[in-house]
Amino acid sequence: MSSFFRARPTVWRLGAAGFISLLGVVLVVPTIAHLIALQGPLSGLVVAGVGSLVAAVLVAAGFLLYWADLTGAHLLRIAGWATLGTVLLGLVITLIVFAGIDLPVYAAATLLSVSTFAHVLIGVRDVQRIRAEELARQREQLAVLNRIVRHNLRQVAQRLLGVGGRLPHVEDDARAELGDDIEGIATDLTEMNEMLDRSRAVIDTDRAGESVVNLTQTIEDVAAKYRDAHPNAAIETDFGGKYHVRGGDHLRDALAELVENAIVHAETTPHVTIAANARGGRVIVEIADRGPGIPESERAVIMREAEIDQLTHSQGLGLWFVRWVMDTYDGDIEIESDRSGGTTVRLELPLAQP
Repeated sequence: MSSFFRARPTVWRLGAAGFISLLGVVLVVPTIAHLIALQGPLSGLVVAGVGSLVAAVLVAAGFLLYWADLTGAHLLRIAGWATLGTVLLGLVITLIVFAGIDLPVYAAATLLSVSTFAHVLIGVRDVQRIRAEELARQREQLAVLNRIVRHNLRQVAQRLLGVGGRLPHVEDDARAELGDDIEGIATDLTEMNEMLDRSRAVIDTDRAGESVVNLTQTIEDVAAKYRDAHPNAAIETDFGGKYHVRGGDHLRDALAELVENAIVHAETTPHVTIAANARGGRVIVEIADRGPGIPESERAVIMREAEIDQLTHSQGLGLWFVRWVMDTYDGDIEIESDRSGGTTVRLELPLAQP
């Protein structure tokens, strides 16, 4: 999670928890006033007593939630549920009053207290569900990182052992070739480290820190970057309009990763098409190539159609990185691969207003 929302105390945590307590304070006033006045039948005093108790619990809930192990985004979500409960029942009470039905203020406050507290509980359960999903994703991410990094490190270790075995017997004219091998190993290790850093960054990303991203411009920038880096590659873009989505810098990195994979793994002259179209409030981005395709076993694991323990082969962390970026930005990924006709990676993201 973003340190902006994780830190305690923060304005967001204080504001969300304080708002819940403030609702309790506002709602407890009319019920307490009725109890102090000792007016009306016993049933009215009982109702006011229940309202006072529930409102007091709301005040305490705000304090408890502030010190709970929750992020600012989680507390904002719970406060949103509390607001929903107050507003919805408040509208119902308003309609009742306009209909000419006499509803004492203390009774209305009691109803609002109960509704608000019930929605706070709904919000807590909702946050628990979200945290469970987040933990499941983190376990998946750690398992994938563990398997792929161990696999890649074993490969690098074997290459280093091979180079070490050649050192005592290398001739002067073969030293340049040996140096190239060592340089290649160093490059692979550097790229692995960079990908691990990017993967860690996207795992730690908090969706509350998102901004509106000009998707069309981002795609054009990525395409221009790889046209300059690979003049022999044909990179085409096709847009059905100008689109904005909610996301962050990792979205650009994910698009770049897909384009780079398509170019690097091409068996002939690289040809990549990036198309974007809107449908049903979502933007569909398709990155298609004419490469060798992705093994079905690897595709199935990335698409969560198979267990991670079946991950026996991987081209690296690239596609997993894209998977996790889509998870972070409320997106989805679909992979269609044909060993004879290339691969199409389809990304789906929610539209946003610029």
